[in-house]
Amino acid sequence: MRKHPEAVKKAEEYDSTEAEIATTSMNAFEIYLGAFKSRNAETNVKQADELLNSIKTLHLNLESSRKAGEILSNLLHIGKSIDLRDAIIAGITIVNGYTLVTRNIEHFKRITGLSTEPW
Repeated sequence: MRKHPEAVKKAEEYDSTEAEIATTSMNAFEIYLGAFKSRNAETNVKQADELLNSIKTLHLNLESSRKAGEILSNLLHIGKSIDLRDAIIAGITIVNGYTLVTRNIEHFKRITGLSTEPW
């Protein structure tokens, strides 16, 4: 939605290969939070609705909650904590067998079993 050139290029790349694109319910929350906080909230919320209604949403369920808890606990134990929301995103992604496409590779690479790809 912010039209980052790298993100637009990555989205076009996925569109051209007809890859299945999904987001997590936590990512959806973050998108809506940003839209509602913005100066042009009405327009941005409508754009968020359009985007999120056009792709699959992976939800936080018992299995992904367990995985997210395990991830965060393990990272806290070794002193390399991440934000709770990021642990939830990682848990949902791993449980559903997806690759996380992110610009924050350094942050997520410490999570065992999480496949990541930069944009």
